[in-house]
Amino acid sequence: MAEDEEGSAWPPLSADRGVPAGASSVTVLAAESPHQIMNEWTSDPREILETYAAAIRANMLTYSIWAGNYALVMAPQQREILAAAGWSKADVRARVFERARVTRGEWRGVGKAAVASRRDEGQVYTALRSPDDLLVVAAGGPAGGFGVIVPPWYGRKSLAVTEVIRDGDTESR
Repeated sequence: MAEDEEGSAWPPLSADRGVPAGASSVTVLAAESPHQIMNEWTSDPREILETYAAAIRANMLTYSIWAGNYALVMAPQQREILAAAGWSKADVRARVFERARVTRGEWRGVGKAAVASRRDEGQVYTALRSPDDLLVVAAGGPAGGFGVIVPPWYGRKSLAVTEVIRDGDTESR
């Protein structure tokens, strides 16, 4: 997907990934299919981000608890609310990092009781190894409070890679 660099108050993903201004790049991530979210009933940044974190938690319970890169794709309406409230991408990453976690015991509620009981059910798993694991991308159209989470295919085994594109050549970042 192409990022909406001009329509966002935040720096583009390429800047977050260390790409020099003005350079073209591409970021790839071995991922599951996108999971759409929607919350257009609030102007509280914490509530908007809780919707994204809830989708990540649901993925952790039904697919994989292993931490890695998740992408959060946010359309204009929600980006504008967060930017107007003074929230930076770093704030978004920190909040989602704090909220996107589950305990092993929560697996009982999704039909995985046999797995939950194999270890300490109070053990906490985080979706991200650090806040910087969250790739915040500005994209999407103006049709409401929609967004997407893109879960990693398999935690650390599918970390995002960013390549700078230079006249037919590439350089890893």
